[in-house]
Amino acid sequence: MEDRTLTITTDSGEEILCEILFTTHSEEFNKDYVVFVEKGTNTASAAIYNANDKGEGKLKQITSEEEWTMLEEMLDDYYNNQENGCGGSCESCSGCDETIED
Repeated sequence: MEDRTLTITTDSGEEILCEILFTTHSEEFNKDYVVFVEKGTNTASAAIYNANDKGEGKLKQITSEEEWTMLEEMLDDYYNNQENGCGGSCESCSGCDETIED
């Protein structure tokens, strides 16, 4: 089973363990995103994900209102699919483990 966690290190050095809900690529913005929740909370967040050739990556803050709107709509779809028992297994939902193209 694929590891669906990421660790965010704050500016003060604190490490925060998060569960990845889904990843997506937007053709419109030509960026990759990761949507996640901090373990033990119900608060979702997202970041731009820039991968390097070692299989690691860096997160970058999202500053565009248009990008947030797109991701919020995808997150709504994800939660709706979870509530409906989809579990992210249908081809059209944004909760799938597959990378979704916008």
